[in-house]
Amino acid sequence: MAESSQLQMGYKIGGIDKLEPRYKCAHCHLLLREPMQGDCGHRYCRNCVQLKFNEAKQKGEPSLCLECDSSDSDRAEISPDRTYPDMAIKREINKSLKVQCPNSPCDKMMQVRELDDHLQECKFRPEPCELCGELVAMQSLAEHKEQKCRRRLVPCDVCKERVAFESLDEHKSSTCIGSTVECEFCLARVKDNEEAKSSHWLEECPVGWHTTRCPFGCPEMSEGWEKHRIQHQATHIDRLLALSKRQQQQQADPPEQSLVPVSRGAAAAAAAGTSVPASELTGSDFEELSRLKEKAASLESRMKSMALPTDLAKMLKDLQGSIVQGDKVKELLQVIKEQFDNCYDKIRQYELRMQKDLEKKLDIERKHQELVKLLAYKEMKILDLERRVEVLEHAGYDGVLVWKITDVRRRKEEAREGKVCSIYSPPFYTGKAGYKMCGRLYLNGDGAGKNTHISLFFVIMRGAFDALLPWPFAKKVSMMLLDQNFDEHVIDAFKPDTSSSSFKRPSTDMNIASGCPLFMPLADFENGSRGYVKDDAMFIKFIVDKSDLPT
Repeated sequence: MAESSQLQMGYKIGGIDKLEPRYKCAHCHLLLREPMQGDCGHRYCRNCVQLKFNEAKQKGEPSLCLECDSSDSDRAEISPDRTYPDMAIKREINKSLKVQCPNSPCDKMMQVRELDDHLQECKFRPEPCELCGELVAMQSLAEHKEQKCRRRLVPCDVCKERVAFESLDEHKSSTCIGSTVECEFCLARVKDNEEAKSSHWLEECPVGWHTTRCPFGCPEMSEGWEKHRIQHQATHIDRLLALSKRQQQQQADPPEQSLVPVSRGAAAAAAAGTSVPASELTGSDFEELSRLKEKAASLESRMKSMALPTDLAKMLKDLQGSIVQGDKVKELLQVIKEQFDNCYDKIRQYELRMQKDLEKKLDIERKHQELVKLLAYKEMKILDLERRVEVLEHAGYDGVLVWKITDVRRRKEEAREGKVCSIYSPPFYTGKAGYKMCGRLYLNGDGAGKNTHISLFFVIMRGAFDALLPWPFAKKVSMMLLDQNFDEHVIDAFKPDTSSSSFKRPSTDMNIASGCPLFMPLADFENGSRGYVKDDAMFIKFIVDKSDLPT
């Protein structure tokens, strides 16, 4: 839920499993943050109360205490208007309890009120890596990004392009333009792509087609082999056909009657496809014949090294078909290129549209987060206002408090077991601008009255008008346990010791309680013949002398 991510629950600390149960929230099972106490005495974080109440409200169920016995039909309700701040346990946590930083291996011990500030600057605080999302200690984050992150950019040692470390092997084996292989003819290292292989075969390979003279006997090749080969394909085919015919005739006729082309005296006849008898050849023609035989032998050797077929007629037929197919391939490639360009333009338009949509989505998410934060703040303000209204509804301004305590049987049992030792009353006042006070009751006793008496105390709380009041507090205080049979009330009164810190102007939410640890023996209180407890409820009354005080 978005709300749970905004509201802080309890403190996450080291050694939480060793923490006393009374310091743990019943909802999040962490160290209590702003502890609240329900009518049943169990404790929750302030925000956990709201979260639990909201979850139950969404499900259409009552928000019942998680610690109360599930078989109990009278389980306490946990909601913002049925829980109260537990200032005693908060003071114990803040002042006396020391906790360990939850960020391993940080072993710093500190008071709870220092924990939030420490977590902001702890060098072992886990932070997500921006590249891979892995949680890394804050002090090691820079080293992780540079040396350990699987998505860090590293240069390819072949093409020098920077790629993600986890994709480096795939890059080298597929997309790297600098990857090399051995030439199958000369064993030289060549880049592993068709363009580089073709360039090496035509221009660098010692057995390739990169000589300065045309292997088909053309008189000159000043424009380079590749360009010459394309421009003179028809001439090369004619020369290969003529050479094939001559070789076939030489194999069928005697040597003296063989028909050969000549380059000078019989050049015209060779060009026209005719022949001359060997008896009519001159000395220069024999020299030309010898040169042509050497060229034919060289050409045959070169063709064998290229693994070409020895049957020249078949090779020529294949070559003619390849030329025709090459033109068709060129046309097809041009069509594919045009389609590819169209697809690329459409993809680019989609990418721009998606980018705009993403920016809108991010803007909406940002506004949503702001609204969630604002809603959470408003809910907290409403809870605080509701709590204040409730306090004002039950508060008295005449120095008198009549305090009704319900579920006495269960509260006594919890006090004996040490779960909830004491209960605070709602605050009351000596006037609108008077002292702020409350009562504190130990149903199983405290101090000298532990396990033998009821202990009742009077507590001075910090108020809004303390600066206008005389200090230390010196007014007489009367405390009464009311007999509901109207036979005999238990009454105790005392005059404050002005030297005690319990009656000085409060510097915290409330002073140390002062009163009577031996207020009433438990045996008398539990006597069924008395009327101190009826219908599992009891009443306590405080009366403060407010003479000479502002109203």
